Amino acid sequence: MRIVSGGSLLLVLILSSCYYGAMQSARTLGEDHINITAGVTLPAYFSTEDKREAEENRVDYLEVYPTFSFGIGATDRIDLGASVFGYGVGPSVKYGFLDPQSRNALSALLDMNYVIPAQVMMPRLSLCGGRLFGDGLEVFGGVDMGYGPDLANIPKTTDGANDWDLVDNTFFSSARVGCRYEIKSPGSPNESTAYLPEAVMFQFSVPFDLNRGMILVGLGIAY
Repeated sequence: MRIVSGGSLLLVLILSSCYYGAMQSARTLGEDHINITAGVTLPAYFSTEDKREAEENRVDYLEVYPTFSFGIGATDRIDLGASVFGYGVGPSVKYGFLDPQSRNALSALLDMNYVIPAQVMMPRLSLCGGRLFGDGLEVFGGVDMGYGPDLANIPKTTDGANDWDLVDNTFFSSARVGCRYEIKSPGSPNESTAYLPEAVMFQFSVPFDLNRGMILVGLGIAY
């Protein structure tokens, strides 16, 4: 029963995720550290008219979508993992350019996502910089860019299903700002508390390639 439930959850994640707003901060995990991050992104249009038109004609239309990533610190500066986004799943690698002990961080994240319905690869590159305040609050900002099927404008067949044979490829890009709060930072009273998540994350993303003005609000929990 648990296997079926887990499989159903993974299927929902794969078939409903989009490509904007990588749910990651600028810092790498640290050697041998394992991290699982799950989140949800909610689109908010700048006007009710844009929202209504997008829902009616499905042009530049984004729905609420989940995000999921798994990572492990191969070294202090390199994370290896996998992420689920854009109707697919694929490997990822993240490299930190600065000293991991510094309060400043600068990193590059590359995802190679296999879009299952379209049967094509979708690369995405994210550049992110951040700064650590106090013991556990990281404030970050970055840009995401990539190339692949235009998931905000998927044509429909006569019976209303997605017509993946007619989906155009497009360059996509966005900017994002956010913060990540480490709940169980080393030396904190919560360090050994099993039931608490490792961290929580909050971010705003703004797509550059859509004609409709919107902002994407992302919430994430890391374990």
